[in-house]
Amino acid sequence: MGAVYRASDTFEMKQVALKVLALVHSIMDTEIAVERFRREARYAHQLRHPNIVPVINFGQDGNLLYLEMPLVTGGTLKELLKAEHPLPTLQALNYVKDMAAAIDAVHAHPQQIVHRDIKPSNLLIHQDDGRLVLADFGIARAMQQEKALTQRGWSLGTEHYIAPEQEQGNAQPSSDIYAMGVVVYQMFTGLLPFQAVIRSHAAELPMPSSLNHALPPSVDPVVMCAMDIEPENRFETAGAFAEALENALKTESLYSAPTVTSTRVATSSANIIVRMMTPENPCTKCGRENRSSSRFCRHCGHSLDETAPVIGDIGQIGYVSDRGRKAVTNEDMLLIVQGLCINLEPPPRPFALFAVADGLLGPQGKVAGGHEASRLAVETVADVVVPLLSGNQRSHSLQTPGNATPGRQRLSGNSSSRALRTPPPTEAVLGQWLRDGVRQANQVIYHCNADYDATMGSTLTTALMYKNHLYVASVGDSRAYQFRSGLGLRCLTRDHTLAANLVEANLLDPDELYDSAKRDQHYRYLGHDYHVTVDLFQCEVEPGDFILLCTDGLWHMVRDERQEAIIARGGDPQNIARALVDAANNSGGLGNVSAIVIRVQ
Repeated sequence: MGAVYRASDTFEMKQVALKVLALVHSIMDTEIAVERFRREARYAHQLRHPNIVPVINFGQDGNLLYLEMPLVTGGTLKELLKAEHPLPTLQALNYVKDMAAAIDAVHAHPQQIVHRDIKPSNLLIHQDDGRLVLADFGIARAMQQEKALTQRGWSLGTEHYIAPEQEQGNAQPSSDIYAMGVVVYQMFTGLLPFQAVIRSHAAELPMPSSLNHALPPSVDPVVMCAMDIEPENRFETAGAFAEALENALKTESLYSAPTVTSTRVATSSANIIVRMMTPENPCTKCGRENRSSSRFCRHCGHSLDETAPVIGDIGQIGYVSDRGRKAVTNEDMLLIVQGLCINLEPPPRPFALFAVADGLLGPQGKVAGGHEASRLAVETVADVVVPLLSGNQRSHSLQTPGNATPGRQRLSGNSSSRALRTPPPTEAVLGQWLRDGVRQANQVIYHCNADYDATMGSTLTTALMYKNHLYVASVGDSRAYQFRSGLGLRCLTRDHTLAANLVEANLLDPDELYDSAKRDQHYRYLGHDYHVTVDLFQCEVEPGDFILLCTDGLWHMVRDERQEAIIARGGDPQNIARALVDAANNSGGLGNVSAIVIRVQ
């Protein structure tokens, strides 16, 4: 409620934050608006605490109401969470402690104040020491000796953070604990609960440790307890929540170790994700991890003397993503994941998952979150497909040391790692898994568009290599090629553009496609509709073959004959990828140019 400005206090000679509400333009009842402003000033003035932004002064100038507050220039927690990646665990824990101290100070007020709007945008980061400070008491209410300021048609609270009872008009101190739980979930996973459900293709809320493998499973019941539907099952205080969380993070047990370790390889580009799924001392029979000192597999009893398949044996990989000569930003994303597949018929074998996504412009060629869309696309594919291959899924039903928390028994029944293992699927499911990953990526972007009134869109071509087979799933006009010496280069995918349709209908010459204005008009892409048709291709690969995945910024500028000539020279895949991108830029570089080159071994 109201706008916040940076202002100069001419009397104190300092910069301050000035929150202003213009009554003449407000659709809220004037009496209620004035009372809310006075209430915010009164509460924030009374609540003197290092983790609460105080109000220095309050006043009215004609139709303007204003609050004067200290200037906090460190940004907000919301800005840190914008990339939708988990915060570092220690940093998140420090923020939890600061948030808890602020909320408990609010609740300790003699009139038992409830903030009612705990969310990342109301949690500011102080520029002096980086501590978290709570702001905006505009809809706060004291439970004792104060009338409600409820006005028909006004929502008291923020969607996604509001507790069920608060949504029904019955806010209480535990409602702030619920909102704090949602913020903690978001800090630890990089996702709001509803986003986690969509992206995980799950019927119920995924546990935090299943989305962030830096967390032990002992954290899960603590966070879920804070977000319990029933207020009486939540923690009594925010401090108790923070203390339980800190204790859970200190808990280490045999069961908190993942079966497979996911290592994110550092790159110098925000447009490339490289991951290695590396099991420790894997069994050559079942593929599951063991202690480095073990001689026999603790899962199947097989001897560990044999050498397990090396993950890098599948091939050599090169990748480049470039902004191009004309584009302002790079909205492409590349994904490279290598690991050991243990969920198909034994013995375990290495796999490699690749994806290229090209974020699209919005209506009238305006920027419309293309990089967000392409990143969501490749990350969702990885989130769906990799656990199906590597078995990198945590169980949350195992008992962990330490004191039980409220709601622990109820949460522990969500899954069972002791269930009998079903027979492993055959390779026939790989294409379906890949297609499911692309469909899920489409639904994630579609729901984000619906929730935030956005128009994000992306192409996506993803490839899975397992043994001597290549599976390719595609939507849009990012392409996949196969090169074999003696046979040359062939395109494996179809373009979903109006120009490609005209070529197929013999209404446009194939050479004219490169100059047609309709080559950028997509009739099928991620995020446009809830359901999307996914093309699926499959072929055999041999040692010495090259596989190329690229966005349209490459093949628009470098025709297939020129690509074939560059690849035919052979050599290091990284040099080939660089040469292809350089050729596109030298030909004009009208768009973002991205390529992944794999030489099969």
